[in-house]
Amino acid sequence: MKADAHDLQTRLDAIRQRLRLSREAVAAGDNVNLGALGGEVQNVSETLHTAPLQIDRNALVRDLEAIITDLDSLQQELSAHHGIIGGETIPNDGADD
Repeated sequence: MKADAHDLQTRLDAIRQRLRLSREAVAAGDNVNLGALGGEVQNVSETLHTAPLQIDRNALVRDLEAIITDLDSLQQELSAHHGIIGGETIPNDGADD
């Protein structure tokens, strides 16, 4: 059953890496699509629900919760990057120039 826990941890690590790369891309002014990352998080979450009881679910759940928080934060950064709040474009005030 350790392979299952290892597989889940490997998948969580890969998601963390993609989040880091996406955050770097946003910081560089690039556009990123977070839809695939959200799908991966959902898939890991569903897998965790059906994982054998022998794995340390609490640790994996904590990791998953941290990733979800990070993904939400990145979504907010991306929205700010695009200057969109509530569907309205914020005019450029030149503050970041």
